[in-house]
Amino acid sequence: MKKIAIIYSKYTPTIDAIKYTLSEHKVDCFKNEFYSDNDYDLVILSDNNTKYDGNALACHHSLLPSFDNDDPVKSAILEGVKVTGITVYYTNPKKIIAQYPVFINNNTHYEELRQKLEYLEQTIFPVVIKKIINNEQFELHSLLNKNQCSGNCGGCVSCSH
Repeated sequence: MKKIAIIYSKYTPTIDAIKYTLSEHKVDCFKNEFYSDNDYDLVILSDNNTKYDGNALACHHSLLPSFDNDDPVKSAILEGVKVTGITVYYTNPKKIIAQYPVFINNNTHYEELRQKLEYLEQTIFPVVIKKIINNEQFELHSLLNKNQCSGNCGGCVSCSH
């Protein structure tokens, strides 16, 4: 059984999703507390406001390296990009593990895009974490099962979108 730490600045549904997905492992949650990461197999940052100097797994609401800032959703809307998404990555050194795209229509509003990215984070981030812990490979279409497909895949063979 692996021992996992989640560090957060505010409690979000993503934390619950991670804990549920990793229910067979010991998961400790810390609210902006300093602790020794030597006791943990994996440290997870649950939001961008959490600061941690060590190497941790995190999820960002953009396709890094684009919009690597505190409000990537606002940046994407203001820049008028047509594709953004989420990125799961290690923080130190920064190493991208997985990315999932989200297409932006001309009439997409900030709150709509923010909610879509939060949903994807709650859905995909825990699956990627579990795959990493179990040392399993994963592909983009396998991150969402058929019942959870958002249709952003552009017509993959796993669904009818």
